[in-house]
Amino acid sequence: MSWRRVISVMRKEWRHITRDRTSFVLLMLSPVLFLVTMGYAFSIDIKNVRIGAMDQDLSEFSRQYIAQLGSSDALRVVAWPTSMEEVDQSMIAGQVRAVVIIPRGFDRDLRAGRTATVQVVIDGTDPNTAGHAIRQIGGHTDHFAAQVLARRLALAGVSSDRLSSIDLRVQAWYNPSLRYTVSMIPALVGVVLSVPAMAASLALAREREWGTLEGLIATPIRRIELIVGKIVPYVLAGMLSVPLCLATAVYGYHVPFRGNLWVYLALSIVFLYSTMSIALFISVLTQSQQVAIIGSMTVFLFSGFFMSGLLIPFSIMGPLIKMEAFMFPTTHFVIISRAFFVKGAGLASVQGYVWALLVIGTLFLALAALMFKKKL
Repeated sequence: MSWRRVISVMRKEWRHITRDRTSFVLLMLSPVLFLVTMGYAFSIDIKNVRIGAMDQDLSEFSRQYIAQLGSSDALRVVAWPTSMEEVDQSMIAGQVRAVVIIPRGFDRDLRAGRTATVQVVIDGTDPNTAGHAIRQIGGHTDHFAAQVLARRLALAGVSSDRLSSIDLRVQAWYNPSLRYTVSMIPALVGVVLSVPAMAASLALAREREWGTLEGLIATPIRRIELIVGKIVPYVLAGMLSVPLCLATAVYGYHVPFRGNLWVYLALSIVFLYSTMSIALFISVLTQSQQVAIIGSMTVFLFSGFFMSGLLIPFSIMGPLIKMEAFMFPTTHFVIISRAFFVKGAGLASVQGYVWALLVIGTLFLALAALMFKKKL
């Protein structure tokens, strides 16, 4: 392999990347834009859900229970309907997402040691918000019930410490506050860094459409020299977006980065090499840029969202689906990215995924060189 010819192809491809505005934006700026938009869409913590309280008991315990519901920023009591018609109207108008109905006799039943009944009406048009409201109302209700039970035991002269013989203390490592953003943003970084490969998938398809492939065929350049010369500039251009994505994650979304920065950048090169190899393989097989871009979107974005563990946990995937998921490089890099961001892992902890990326990249690079024919 002549490195002089490889460098010539690299120089030609780099000039095209820097001169063509579409390729430049797709390679360097679109990963950051994707991260900002998708990060905002997927990592919003649901807070201040508006609920109503229909207090038919108007007692001391009912007022304490309603105060307990609004004691955190998860729920906010904003409406006080007095009839089911008002409950229905507030739901239709979108003023509240749920209404807690406290029937008459709530205070009497609690003081008598009987089970008190509370009804919760939920607006199910938004399942995510509705599920959040159900969990929060249930948690506050359990906490209030425990307080009432402890008060009754204290009046009876029984210590509430005897209530349970198990002292359960939960400590969350790596993400003590259990912020959804801390888990989602590092995974999204792994997904959006596959976007530059979509530009690389146009490399040979563009040559065919523009008629410049004939000039390359007439030269003595070999197939592997052409493929290597095309992949290196795209990897280098894709690396320019990695620091921007890291800065956006750390300073924009306040996600901690606990790993070694230089090791992470080196692993990003390995990931880009793997995705660019697949992109060039797609470019070899397709005859037009439209088909190439559709194929690359299917391979990288579809696998990134649904097969990488970003939205669907591996624990609920079947064995065949899980095996298929690990055939995509995005799956491996999402795991690497989360490990470096959240856990502060090192190279030894993720070396299996790194080897998988190298194998995938080398395999598809060889297939691209073998499938490319120097003829029209």
